[in-house]
Amino acid sequence: MRDPDVVIPENMEHCLETLESHAGDAVPIAGGTDLRVLMRAGAEEPPVLVWLGSLAGLRFIREDSGKISIGPIVTHAEVAHARVLDRIASLRKAAAAVGSPQIRNVGTAGGNLANASPAADLYPPLLTLDAEVVVNSRRGDRTIGLEDFAEGPGATDLGYDEIIVAIRFDAPPEGTYTDFNKLGLRNAVAISVANAAIFARAKGGRFDEVRIACGAVAPKAIRMRAVEDLLRGEDLTAELLREVEAATSRVCDPITDLRASADYRRRVAAVIVSRLVEDAWSNLTEAACHKGEKK
Repeated sequence: MRDPDVVIPENMEHCLETLESHAGDAVPIAGGTDLRVLMRAGAEEPPVLVWLGSLAGLRFIREDSGKISIGPIVTHAEVAHARVLDRIASLRKAAAAVGSPQIRNVGTAGGNLANASPAADLYPPLLTLDAEVVVNSRRGDRTIGLEDFAEGPGATDLGYDEIIVAIRFDAPPEGTYTDFNKLGLRNAVAISVANAAIFARAKGGRFDEVRIACGAVAPKAIRMRAVEDLLRGEDLTAELLREVEAATSRVCDPITDLRASADYRRRVAAVIVSRLVEDAWSNLTEAACHKGEKK
């Protein structure tokens, strides 16, 4: 294949004009850590690449009026170390778990979502945050819930003339516990065999709000609503934890590939989720005890 033409847009309007005029033959690129691998393998042959790194306005992490927004060309390393995300351990841990230091310094949050890998590490924590994706084209802005944004492996609701301009979610209220965990075939630089995130609050000695999401166990990362329903309004017992594991396995619809069998993925997901739930309960009840002692 011939090398693609590379367009370095002067501004957003130039970027959007280029995407529209090439009618699907132009592909936005920022870090390119996934796309360049596919190009080398001959799986992708885009005639035109549009370099988003020239658009400094797409690089931001900020909180405003209770909303946190992340720009699409923010790197995983920047997400992992952002002070504004201090209270969202799940998202920072997921970003820190992506690839190697070299990949984290180049790969971007927007690219992780746009690539729509079922195993993408940022999806589970963002799903538990009820994140939405803001996209832009010459036709204007459009906001898509993250659950609807990914449609399947490598497929999204992003039009050929659109780019992600922000990832947005409500800042978690005080007393919220979040966490993320993954299992790969090695401790680093590994695609997830299964990953999961949790968002939880407790009230009156019971789970008040629980959101759980898993990746690499279905055609796209998914919210585990059946598991959430089991936990909401309950305190944690050994029996309930066993129900959580069973429900997690039932919700999963994984594939067998070189990294793991479908059955192994179901079992791993159940273990990861149950440990996240157990840790969330321990931290929330401990925090409640300390709060009571201070009173």
